[in-house]
Amino acid sequence: MKGMLHKGTVLLGLCSLSFYCGAQITGQTEAAFSSQAQIKPVELSAAVVFPDTVENLNGKAKIIYSDILSLYNTVPNAADDLSLQELQQTMEEITGLEHTLHSLLHDFEDTHNKLLNYEKQVRKLDSNTYQFVYEGCNEANELSKKLKSTVDLQSIRQLHLSIEVRINNLEDAEKKVEGPIKSAKMKNATDHIEQNEFADDSIQSEGETKHDEKTVEIHD
Repeated sequence: MKGMLHKGTVLLGLCSLSFYCGAQITGQTEAAFSSQAQIKPVELSAAVVFPDTVENLNGKAKIIYSDILSLYNTVPNAADDLSLQELQQTMEEITGLEHTLHSLLHDFEDTHNKLLNYEKQVRKLDSNTYQFVYEGCNEANELSKKLKSTVDLQSIRQLHLSIEVRINNLEDAEKKVEGPIKSAKMKNATDHIEQNEFADDSIQSEGETKHDEKTVEIHD
C-alpha cells in the first residue's frame, strides 16, 4: 500500500513539474512574440532603405550635378560691341538658361532631401548595417557644397538686367535717329506731291491758254 502511495506522489509531482515547465515555456514564447511584434514596425520602416535605393538616388544626384555645371559654363558673354539684335538674342539665351538652372537645382535638392530623410530614419539603428546610407548621403552633401560655391545665380541675374538696360538704351537711340529721318522723308514726300500738283496746274493752265487762243482764231 505504501508503495502505491509513493508512486502516486511521484506521479503527481511529475505532472505538476510538467505543467509548471509548460507554463514557463508558453510565457517566454508569448513574451518573445510580443517583443518581436513591438519592434517589427521599426524594422519594416528601416527595411525600405535598400542599397539599390540609395545608390540610384546618389547616381541621380551626380547626373544632375554634372548637368548643372555643364549648363552654367555656357553662360554667354555679352561683349560691349554687340548690336541690338545680338543683345536680344543673348537675352533669350540667358532667360532660357536661368529657367533650366532653377529646375535642375530644384531636382537636385529634392534628391538630396530624400537621402537626408533616409539617413534620419536609420540614425538610431545599427550604423554598421546601414553604413551605405551614410556614405551615399555624405557624397550628396559634398556635391551640394560644391554647387553652392560654384553656381552663382545672382551673377547671371545681374548680367540679365545689364543686358536689358543696354537693349532699352539702344532702342531709345534708334527711335531718336528714326524720328528726324521719318520727318525728312515725310517732308520730301510732301514736296514731291506739291511739285506734281504745281506741274499739273501748269500743264492745265497752258492747255487752257492754247484753247483760248484757238477760240480767238476761229472767231477771227
